[in-house]
Amino acid sequence: MAVYKSSRPTKDGRQYFFRIKYKDIFGNNHDYSSQKYLTKKEAINEEAEYRINISNKKINITNITFEDGFYEWFNDIKEDLKKQSQISVLNKYKHLNNIKKIKINDLVLDHIKIIKSELDEKELSITYKNKILDIIINTIKFCNSNHNTSDTILKHIKKYSDKNTIKKEMDFYTYDEFKKFISVIEDNNWITFFKILYFMGLRQGETQALTWNDINFDKKELKINKTLTSKIKGENWTISSPKTKNSIRILPLSKKVLDGLILLYNDAQKYKDFSKDWFVFGNTIPFKENTIQNHKNKYCDLVGLKRIRIHDFRHSCASYLINKGASITLVSKYLGHSKSSITLDVYTHFYKSELIEIVNEIDKED
Repeated sequence: MAVYKSSRPTKDGRQYFFRIKYKDIFGNNHDYSSQKYLTKKEAINEEAEYRINISNKKINITNITFEDGFYEWFNDIKEDLKKQSQISVLNKYKHLNNIKKIKINDLVLDHIKIIKSELDEKELSITYKNKILDIIINTIKFCNSNHNTSDTILKHIKKYSDKNTIKKEMDFYTYDEFKKFISVIEDNNWITFFKILYFMGLRQGETQALTWNDINFDKKELKINKTLTSKIKGENWTISSPKTKNSIRILPLSKKVLDGLILLYNDAQKYKDFSKDWFVFGNTIPFKENTIQNHKNKYCDLVGLKRIRIHDFRHSCASYLINKGASITLVSKYLGHSKSSITLDVYTHFYKSELIEIVNEIDKED
């Protein structure tokens, strides 16, 4: 529904209103904004009644442009999105400038072909391009449901297929390479930080967001229930819920990681204003993304190892666990994947040695 929340409520607290664009039977365009209501539910009910009145008067409200349709859809869903996800949707929308002023009912196959042709000229992943197409699809579906526009064009929007795409080789460090990497680090903050990435497979944002409240030294457990990003304009950092509900997990702490955390905790407690709300890495200010990158690259270069991404330490963890005999289900739970199928799809090649062992066992039979 096209209901909005005003940033300037009335004195008695009314702040919800609805907005409708339509063309009357004489071809005149109308952009109607209602009065403000006390609750969102009240505004939704009033909008529904207004639409009925429009319908009874046989007024055409299908003259909405893609731009207007997009923002109505976006405003409808944005309360359910994290800030970073909202920004991501708006960034993808920027690739659709050519159809912004086109009416939803006037969209044809040629428009879609032009959009896809422009996307093909950009260095974008297939997944990213498909998410841009999803914006078109979701906007059209929203307008069809709320403005009775045509959705015929949907059958002409074909997603990109990665069937013939050669996937990039996944980078990771073997255990011996990681030992070499860690050997040149003298600061326990950074030793422990990279050990958590490697042995526990946390995402960078999950590691940055850790506070001392998340560490249970008695049970030797670490709780992951949030993530941190510094990519939101105007904010130094933002804490939000993790990527998926399965990302919320409690992992046992190995001695390799626990010993480093104990030392960090003892050092942090020396401050008079110490609080368990402090970040594990950085105290009152979390490690910054560019600082993490700079340290990682410095250590790689010092020992002559290839530079891998921070996220590749997570892949390294998966490789390490699989080589230790962990099943797909266990690796999936450990990494906080939403489905085991995701783990299987990403790390199947790590199980190649096990497939060879199976074949060897078959050959042993008479």
